[in-house]
Amino acid sequence: PGLACAAPLSRQMNGTNCPPAAGKLLVDGQDARTKQEILQMIVQYLHDEGYTAAVATVQDEANVRSLDAQRARTAVRRLRRAVLDGDWPEMEKLVPRAIAGTCEQKAFLYAAYRLQFLELLDGGEQHKAFTQLTKRLKPLESCAPSPAEFRDLCYLLTCRSVHEVVRDWEGAAAARESLLQQHEVLLELQQPEAAEEGEALLEVVLPRARLLQLLQQAAEWQVESARRRVIRSSASAPSASASASAASAASGRGLWQHPFRRSEQQTVQQLGAHRAAGDVAKAELDGAQLVLPRL
Repeated sequence: PGLACAAPLSRQMNGTNCPPAAGKLLVDGQDARTKQEILQMIVQYLHDEGYTAAVATVQDEANVRSLDAQRARTAVRRLRRAVLDGDWPEMEKLVPRAIAGTCEQKAFLYAAYRLQFLELLDGGEQHKAFTQLTKRLKPLESCAPSPAEFRDLCYLLTCRSVHEVVRDWEGAAAARESLLQQHEVLLELQQPEAAEEGEALLEVVLPRARLLQLLQQAAEWQVESARRRVIRSSASAPSASASASAASAASGRGLWQHPFRRSEQQTVQQLGAHRAAGDVAKAELDGAQLVLPRL
């Protein structure tokens, strides 16, 4: 049962009670596919209950988010391609759409402008490199990894070769690949988790009343767990009462009574203990709170 429950949400708890494994999450709430299926169940329930406006609202918002995620992924792919092709004007246009956050955008732009500056110098275009330094890099000087780096770029204008300052320079193509690798984590973080492109909100056909089915299964499992706890507590009660009766019989307080009378008293005490255990068991079942686990 544990292995079956570890499957995606659409294949979990199909008609069977599925107790959660200790220390193990059966449903990953951050998984994009799981989020999609939860939305599908919510929309199905709202539709079945006649909440037409709510269904439209949820569908619209989910579709907008899905579209935004697709656009962000597309912008990141196009940004990578623009850097590899050296299409710097296209790169500038894509940065605001592919990277969220002003500081992150400036940091990436500084690294890209620096690379463009080095390529111009390596190609012998000193005048264009000077313009790149003053118009592009200087406004972003605060984004440089260190103050010394910007000074080194200024010094490069007086050098005959890029290698005099940038020892690991291997040419434009290798430098572009390196730029993307250095910012790979940043670019990956800009791509929101979402279902695969083209996947509609209600594309997967759910069983009827799927949300209620899962809630019912969760409630049944908790009732069964409470019942087992009651059985265990009831089973331990007679042994405890028997020990108490034996201790009472061994005490001097009951030695004067007739043997039959003492045996009758022990029986009554045992029956009372059983009855008390039954009352406790019933109270535990009646008062048990069914806290539904997360689907």
